[in-house]
Amino acid sequence: MPFTITRIEPQKNKKNRYSLYSDDGFIIGVADETLLTFNIHCGFELSEKILQKIKEKEYNLALRDQAFRFLARRPHSCAELHAKMIKKGFEKELITQLIGELKNKKYLDDHEYTRLFIQDELKLKKSGPLIIRHKLLSKGIDRDIINDFMQDIYSEELQLQNCAYLAKKKIATLHNTPNDKKRDLLAIYLRRKGFTWETVKEVVWQIIKE
Repeated sequence: MPFTITRIEPQKNKKNRYSLYSDDGFIIGVADETLLTFNIHCGFELSEKILQKIKEKEYNLALRDQAFRFLARRPHSCAELHAKMIKKGFEKELITQLIGELKNKKYLDDHEYTRLFIQDELKLKKSGPLIIRHKLLSKGIDRDIINDFMQDIYSEELQLQNCAYLAKKKIATLHNTPNDKKRDLLAIYLRRKGFTWETVKEVVWQIIKE
């Protein structure tokens, strides 16, 4: 049974959203974009078929808006955004479709995400390559993308520099520790920071020697 729209009111606590009413009462809340898309106005005849299309439109708008809320907070990998949208209860097929659109418009880019992620880890934390790889893999970044950027950005020389930087900071807290134990504690600490045994051994040997 069709409805005739008799009243359209802006929603008090939701910007750019409106409530649609018939003589029988409230029908549905819609975004201003939906009003324009369907040319909804007072006197508009709302059939069940059009109402279903409006609901589909509203679902897609909610899907898009949630994705942009996530992206506004910080960059995301494609897999990371997909997982978050699934947790919000959206349909998998529509999420996949939206992510494809976001990739085409460069709102999502796993290559750029990887580059920025590695640079932040190096600048802010001096993290080792193993922990950076682990973090990126956990965010669904392809292994080949990780390998390419790690080779370009994180040279062996820089790994040694960062490992030595963290080692010198750590050893300053171990001044009363015997050398043998100091060496072991330092090696364990640097391994936890994500450096390989080869890098750790070279740095620890040099630090203890100094």
